[in-house]
Amino acid sequence: MLHPSSLSQTLIAAALMCLPLLSHGADYRFGVFAGSASKDNQSELREEFKPLADYLAKETGSNIKLEISQSFKNMERRLNNASRFALLLAPAQVTADAIEDGYNPVAKWNKPLYGLFVIAVDKPYGNIAALKGARLGLASRDTAVGPLCMDSLSKTKLRTDRDFASVYEGKFMDVLTKELKTKSLDAICISPIAWKTLNAEAPGAFKVLGETARIPGFAFSLDNALSTQEKKSLTAVLASIGAKPEGKAALAAITGSASGATATLPASSAEYTNANRLLEQGKQLYDQQMPK
Repeated sequence: MLHPSSLSQTLIAAALMCLPLLSHGADYRFGVFAGSASKDNQSELREEFKPLADYLAKETGSNIKLEISQSFKNMERRLNNASRFALLLAPAQVTADAIEDGYNPVAKWNKPLYGLFVIAVDKPYGNIAALKGARLGLASRDTAVGPLCMDSLSKTKLRTDRDFASVYEGKFMDVLTKELKTKSLDAICISPIAWKTLNAEAPGAFKVLGETARIPGFAFSLDNALSTQEKKSLTAVLASIGAKPEGKAALAAITGSASGATATLPASSAEYTNANRLLEQGKQLYDQQMPK
């Protein structure tokens, strides 16, 4: 049996042995595709995502190096680089592409992606199919919303190359809402964020006519090369952001197309593969009916 002094010495020695494990975790590279609707200034983007990186570092006890990109090509180049990301945060289409490169989505924003068809309240249209002959504005084909808008039109048997008085592809959604407000367009298909802004600027003047299919939005993916224990531990943290005030605050600091999440949910590769298939089909319709 150990005497009190021996017991104290044993506990102190055990604590000292554990210090390296507690003070130094793994080193992870955290790649973030901020999205096309985010700030252009990289320092501002880094400031927005730093609280999230700091939160993950604290919860995992690891060192996390944050790297941000707004370019699809740059992100693809980084994903194919020998020096891979351990964690990747990206929208649906990038997440789906990354699956083929060995990344598995494990947690997603609790905010799906979809588009909304919006008209002035005094317009007579009763549904999306009734827009035939209208002047229509659509979110760009280079966004996730644009292809979803085209998918909805296709499901109502409408084609942009024959069934409308005019069709305008809006690179920026604030331009689309401006054209709607000035009555240059009869209807537009935009993101929920753009709709929220429009409704705040002109309360009660416009209404939602219908919405597109919904797909999962931003997701965290893990490099499959990580150990089973690492993936299990990281997944537990990534899928529970929002369960703590610090996690909610970190999500709230993000703006642009990645904004709006208040928590994260479990995610699967299958749902992102299906989402990407829908986006590719919508993009193909866009290119066929409205060549650049």
